[in-house]
Amino acid sequence: MTESNSLTQDDYKNLLAFSGSLNPYDINFRKTAMEDLLKFFPFDGAAFPLVDDNGYYKHLVYVNFTPVSIESYERDCYKKDFFAPANLKEASGKSVFTIEDFTSYMEYETSSLYSQCLYFNGFYYEALVLLRDEENKPLGAVAVYHGRQSSGFTLREQKLLEEIGMIMEKATRIHLKHLSMQNNLVFLNRIFTRHPIGMIICDENFNIQEINQEAYQTMEALGMAAEKEEAKRLLTDYILPAYQEGGANRFCLRLAGGLEVFLENIIIKEQITGSFITRYAIFLDFSMGSSRTSWTAYLTEKGLTRRESEVAGYLSQGFEIREIAEKLSISANTVKRHKESVYHKLSVNRVSQLLLLYQEVNNSW
Repeated sequence: MTESNSLTQDDYKNLLAFSGSLNPYDINFRKTAMEDLLKFFPFDGAAFPLVDDNGYYKHLVYVNFTPVSIESYERDCYKKDFFAPANLKEASGKSVFTIEDFTSYMEYETSSLYSQCLYFNGFYYEALVLLRDEENKPLGAVAVYHGRQSSGFTLREQKLLEEIGMIMEKATRIHLKHLSMQNNLVFLNRIFTRHPIGMIICDENFNIQEINQEAYQTMEALGMAAEKEEAKRLLTDYILPAYQEGGANRFCLRLAGGLEVFLENIIIKEQITGSFITRYAIFLDFSMGSSRTSWTAYLTEKGLTRRESEVAGYLSQGFEIREIAEKLSISANTVKRHKESVYHKLSVNRVSQLLLLYQEVNNSW
């Protein structure tokens, strides 16, 4: 009789329960996931490795393994693991692998992987589903085991492991991203304490990860709201265009009296994967002078809105209406309307009077 590879109703109930038990935000996620795996499914043991930069399994989590076998694998067997991506042979179209996919049982029984590791746990058969990242590169694996009393893994069990792999792949991606961010923030918080000036931390795509209090204070002094979305606008509308145009890591923005910006690359080594990633630290130096604070406070006192304060800042620095429109991504007519409102609230009629007022305010505050 041909064996059915169809999953039962109980299988799907267990898959749903297993999926619901996972917490990828838990630092012990991989350990608890493998413990839950053995609660819901009839395997004798489980392992959850990650893939290092050389294609071998490292940072393993084990369930039902003896300390001797774990030590042996870490010391002698990891490069000799048949299932490691660096050692995989052709098995196109498959997501679940068993030893038959790669070698003979005779070779398997004489290998250090079996004799020094699996043997000590009473394991003989191994089945594995490879997990991949967003770029379809090997990320890790979920491996399960049976003892000699079993006849191996049935087609149904392999199908079950395939479903488990799809659940674990998604959860593992979330877990590693979360863990990476937490590790980075610990590192970045140490940087914050060393640099008591405005600082914004971004990933390799300049997506903001962290902002310190000094950066928010700088934004408020510029007439901007102390919010992450405003920091994003400061970054995308002002800092990055100036950085791209000038090509220098240190420059001054003609923004509300001037803002010195310094960009620094930070190379961080991931503790889990061992790979190196790039982060950007953007420092906002507000110590160039107190005139900006005085001018901003004066504009607030006169009842100018945030946008009007931005326009007034550019006008006081000699920017033309067209340039201001480009900087703020608004139309020239909108700039003109803001300009009229600024002149009315500040009781001036032309740019020269605004410049004179700017100097008087800075000298008197």
